[in-house]
Amino acid sequence: MKVKKSSLRWSVLIVLALAAVVPTVVVGSLAISRARHDVEDEVQRGALAHIRALGAALDGTLQDARRTVDFAASQWADAAGDQRSTQLLARRLRRDLTIVKTLSILSPEGELVFGDPIPGGFDIGSHSFGGYIGDAVFEKGHPEIHMVVQARGRTGELMGVFVATLDLGFVHDVIAAARLGPGAQVIVIDGRGVPVATSDPSGTSATSLVGDPVVDRALSSTVEGTLSQGGWVSAYRNLSSYQSLRGVRWAIIHRQPEAEAYALARRTTRDTLTIGIAALAIALALGAFFARRLTRPLADLARRADVIAAGMTPDEPPVHGPGEIGTLARSVDEMAKRIAERAELTSALARGDRLASVGVMSAQVAHEINNPLTTVLGYAKLMLEDKPADHPDRGALELIADEAERMKKIIGTLLEYARAPRPSEPAFGSGATAGTSRPSAVIEHVGALVLPQLKKVRAVFQTEVTTEALISIEASQLQQVLVNLVQNAAQAFTHGGTIKVTAKPMPGDIATLITVSDDGPGIPIEARVKVFDPFYTTKAPGTGTGLGLAVCRHLVATAGGSIELVDGPNGRGVEFRVVIPNSRE
Repeated sequence: MKVKKSSLRWSVLIVLALAAVVPTVVVGSLAISRARHDVEDEVQRGALAHIRALGAALDGTLQDARRTVDFAASQWADAAGDQRSTQLLARRLRRDLTIVKTLSILSPEGELVFGDPIPGGFDIGSHSFGGYIGDAVFEKGHPEIHMVVQARGRTGELMGVFVATLDLGFVHDVIAAARLGPGAQVIVIDGRGVPVATSDPSGTSATSLVGDPVVDRALSSTVEGTLSQGGWVSAYRNLSSYQSLRGVRWAIIHRQPEAEAYALARRTTRDTLTIGIAALAIALALGAFFARRLTRPLADLARRADVIAAGMTPDEPPVHGPGEIGTLARSVDEMAKRIAERAELTSALARGDRLASVGVMSAQVAHEINNPLTTVLGYAKLMLEDKPADHPDRGALELIADEAERMKKIIGTLLEYARAPRPSEPAFGSGATAGTSRPSAVIEHVGALVLPQLKKVRAVFQTEVTTEALISIEASQLQQVLVNLVQNAAQAFTHGGTIKVTAKPMPGDIATLITVSDDGPGIPIEARVKVFDPFYTTKAPGTGTGLGLAVCRHLVATAGGSIELVDGPNGRGVEFRVVIPNSRE
C-alpha cells in the first residue's frame, strides 16, 4: 500500500480551496450586485428628489408671479380709465414682483395703453381666456419670458391685456443654490427644448435641445422618470405635473456621469474584491496548513502500515494526529503489537515443533548410533592396551578413541536437551534432597571442574555467595547450567580475563539470583536476542553446536526460573542472570 503524500495533500487543499472559493465568489457576487442595485436606486431617488425640490421652487415662483399680475389686472379693469391709479398700480407691481423686467398694458385690440412697448406681432391671447406664459426668448443672450394676463371687468368683459416680461435670472439663482454631486448638471428647458437656465458655468444658449432622448422624454411626459444613456444618468420632471393653477410646459433635468454617480458602487466592488481575495488567500494558507497537518500523519500511518505488512517492527515513534486520525494511529500501533505477539507465538510454536523433532531425532540417533559407537570406542581402547607408547598404530587408535568419545558427548548433549528432567540423588554431600540443590556447594564444585580449562586461557575465577538457601533445581542440572556459562565465557577470552559467579537472595527471600559475569569482548546487541535459540552459535564452524545456552534455558525454565543476558559490570563483557525459586522444604 503506497500513498502519495503530495497527491493526498493537493486533494485536501483543492477541496478546502473550493470550499473557500465558492462561498466567497457567490457571496461577493451577490454583494456586488446588491451594492450596484442599491446605489442605482439611491442615485435615481436622490436625483428625483432633487429636481422635485427645484421644480417646486421654480413652479411656485412662476405661479406666484402669475397670481400677482392677475390680481393687478383685475384691479386695473375696475378703473381702466384712471391714469393715476394705473401708474400707482404699475409702480406697486414692479415693487412687489422684482422679477418683472417690463410691464405693458394693452387694449383688447393690442394697442399700447400704458407702459413699455412690445415687439410687433405679439400675440396678446385675445382668442383665449385667462392668458398664458410664453416660451423663453433671449435678449442680448439673456433669457426672459412674456407673461400675458387678461384684464376683465366684473361682468367678464375684456378691458385690456397685461404683458409682463419676466427676467429668468431667478431660475439660475435657484439652480446655483442647489448642492450637486461631482459632475452633475441641472437644466431647465421651455416647451421648445430651449435651455432657460443651467448649472453649467458656460451658461445657456438659444439652441433647442429637441432630439436629445432625455429632453424629448421630459417634454412628452407628464410624470417624472429616469434614463441611463450615453454614459449619463438622467432624471427629469415636467413642471406641468405639479398641478399648479395653470400648467407650464417646461421641464427640469438632472444629469450626472455614470462614473461619478456609481463611484460608491465601484468602491464597494473594489473593496469587496479586495476583501474576497484576502479572505481567499487566508483560506488557502489555512487550507495548506490543515492539509499538511491532516496528510502528514496519514502518510506516516501509510509508511508504518507498509513496515508492518513487511513483517518488520516499526522503529519510528508513534504517530500522533488530530481526532479520528489519532485514534486510527493508536489502533494501528495496537494492531502492530498484536501482530508481533502473534508472530512471536508462532515462532515459539515453530521452535517447540523443532525441539520436538530434535527430541525424536535424538532418540533415533541414540538408538542407531550409540551402540555401534560404543563398540568402536571399546575396541579402540582395547587395542590401545596392547600397544606400547612407541607403536606406530597408537596415534591412530588414540585419534579414533578421542573422536568416538567426542561423538558420544554430542549425542549425549542432544539426549539431555530432548529428554524430560529426571530426579537425581543429592549432590556433593550438601544436605539437599532430590529435586533441590544448594548454590554454594554447586558453585564450589563447578570451580573445581573448570579450573584446568581456565588456566589454559589465563582466566581468573571468582565467587561470591551470600545465601545458603536451597533452590528448586537438581544439583546436576544447575552444575550443567553453570559449567556451560563459565566455559562460554572462557572460550571468549583471547588474552585472559576474570569470570565471577555470585549467588544472593532476591527481595522477599522467595528466589535466589545467580550471576555469571565476565570482562571479555561481550556479545553484539543484534545477537543477544538469538543466543538462546537452538543451533545458533557465534563460534567458528566445528567448535560449537549451538545447543549449550538452549539447554541452559531449558533446564532453568523446567525448574520454574528464568535466565537473561545483560551488559557486564562497568559496561564490559556480559552477565547472565539466573533466577531460581527457593525450595519450600
